[in-house]
Amino acid sequence: MLTNDAAQRLVEDLSQRYQLEWADSQVGPIRLKLLQIADLEAYLVQNIEAHNLSLENFPYWAMVWDGALVLADFLVRQAPQPGRTILELGAGLGFAGLAAAARGHRVTITDTVPDALSFARLSAWQNNLDEVQVEYLDWQDPHLPGQFSWLVGSDILYEPDSFAPLLQVFKRYLQPEGKIYLTQGIRGQGPQAFFELAKVSYQVRFQEKKLRQPEGDKKILFFELTPK
Repeated sequence: MLTNDAAQRLVEDLSQRYQLEWADSQVGPIRLKLLQIADLEAYLVQNIEAHNLSLENFPYWAMVWDGALVLADFLVRQAPQPGRTILELGAGLGFAGLAAAARGHRVTITDTVPDALSFARLSAWQNNLDEVQVEYLDWQDPHLPGQFSWLVGSDILYEPDSFAPLLQVFKRYLQPEGKIYLTQGIRGQGPQAFFELAKVSYQVRFQEKKLRQPEGDKKILFFELTPK
């Protein structure tokens, strides 16, 4: 957990690169203040036009994707259990993990982007989530210790080159009787290709979830993986 002085220094550092805002968010009965980039669309347009952003450094981490909303809703609906631990993979801003922590779950939020981790740490501090761990985790070279009851992730199945490392992360970090929960927007062939690989080692169940939004309902795939 950050001290107040450390949090202030982190805010000052991020403010050199981004205009920041605290956004009010709610998942069921859980209310959060989530640190975000203010007017993200304008920030993206400005930096794309200035050639500061490309596909290689595009800040996908800075958005709360639809899958994260569905994952957060699922986690908030689950009653915390003694001894259960949750590892969020590719968390970005950490929305789902923070919501789960506010519900009382023991959560470790991970990503590879330093600024994403800073945003998540500040959101944990702002919401007094003292037990949340925010850690760097590179799927290609994982060094985080321990194993977890649940592994969770939202919208992380978009890069085929990451599928094999991700499956190795599952093998390394999932407890023998654990479960994996993933949510994914319906786009491209990524999810289908990934789960063809995953079926070798896991029982895979999925269902479509309907996410109600002002611009129209969206379908999100919800997956549960259990080791065979």
